Amino acid sequence: MARFNFPIPVCFATQSGGTTLDRDQEGGNPFATALIRFSSLFDVKIDEFQDKLDELTVEISHNHQKPEWIGAELSQDWRIQKPKIGPKERRTALVLVVSDYTDSARGTLKGAAWDELRISAMLAKHGFSVTQGVGSSRQAILCALDEFSSVSSNSDISIIYATGHGYEAGNNVYLIPGDYPMNNAFGAIELNQDAVNISKIVSSCSAKNMNLVFFAGCRTKAED
Repeated sequence: MARFNFPIPVCFATQSGGTTLDRDQEGGNPFATALIRFSSLFDVKIDEFQDKLDELTVEISHNHQKPEWIGAELSQDWRIQKPKIGPKERRTALVLVVSDYTDSARGTLKGAAWDELRISAMLAKHGFSVTQGVGSSRQAILCALDEFSSVSSNSDISIIYATGHGYEAGNNVYLIPGDYPMNNAFGAIELNQDAVNISKIVSSCSAKNMNLVFFAGCRTKAED
């Protein structure tokens, strides 16, 4: 298993080398379905959040997906739900979904496109200012991450939800942009050059109190 060193909590929708399902009975990734279901529950302790999200994902995916949490521990005071009392939190979120791979002859991830809408709606419901609709090209994704880094630095809590085709090489996981040259190899060199490294996504969360990344894509092993 790859060893990561993330400064913030990162939740992957599947284990190292695993794949994720694009469409479950509710039309999207089972991990997204589990997250949305769980977000309706209030006053849940942090350790319960992690355990229950994992259990729900396994159940909905029929044992195909088991999430993996890597990086820093979640803050004991964190809740995905909007606080009902206390100081007002400035919450920002980026929903970074690559669903259009038509330029690379891989077609469209219909489940991912649906997840973009429903994850964005869920986060907005809980008080997040949500950015979505990012272009599928690598340049568009990198620009969106740079902009979010600036926005999130003025926030108390920031979340990035990212999905699309994903690959893992060594100690890195990569989001495949829509303009990735699919005829090329999927080795570490090619991924570094043409994909988006998870470390770039993680570093774009820079809120003052709490940062969290959900990566719902596959972690297909890269070619040697």
